[in-house]
Amino acid sequence: MGLLDWLGLDLAALTREYGYWFVFAGTFLEGEATLVVGMVAASQGLLDPLGVALVAFVGTYLGDLAYYVIGIRYALPFLARFPRVAGRVSRISGWVKRYDIAIILANRFLYGFRIAAPIALGMSAVPAWRFVVFNVAGVAIWTAAIGVAGYLFGTAIESLLQDARMHDELLMAAVVLLIATLLSGRWIARRLTRNGG
Repeated sequence: MGLLDWLGLDLAALTREYGYWFVFAGTFLEGEATLVVGMVAASQGLLDPLGVALVAFVGTYLGDLAYYVIGIRYALPFLARFPRVAGRVSRISGWVKRYDIAIILANRFLYGFRIAAPIALGMSAVPAWRFVVFNVAGVAIWTAAIGVAGYLFGTAIESLLQDARMHDELLMAAVVLLIATLLSGRWIARRLTRNGG
């Protein structure tokens, strides 16, 4: 029984069938959580880790590019429809003018600005060639960092689950002992309270 089965979800078949599409769609729209889930599945042998990383790279890159184009062509209607994003765009716009390359490289690591940063970059005077070139580097750094962390997390959890299965009788005994101790303590406390009152 692997981590995904242990969670009570029959994700194995879904991951085998839709895994790479899930990673692509999730990284196009969101990012970290999807890549971590994909790498956890890879650590369980359900997907190829290099395949997950490649698909996540492409999905993230195309997502950033789409938001950048929205910033160039459709910023006002988009921001009118999504006021929370508009607030974040206005918060980061000043930084974009001064530190455009740093923002391009780091925007996926800036929590809450995954969508706002590329839109702000598109709205600013940042040339398309600069966004395209530096975004390749930024997406590669992000994919490597989050992908390796997700894979190691999945491996560590699987190892912990295997250890727990090896010692499940001991674990069950400890749980029973803990429950018995708590119930006994409550019983004794009630008796003392009744006798004292």
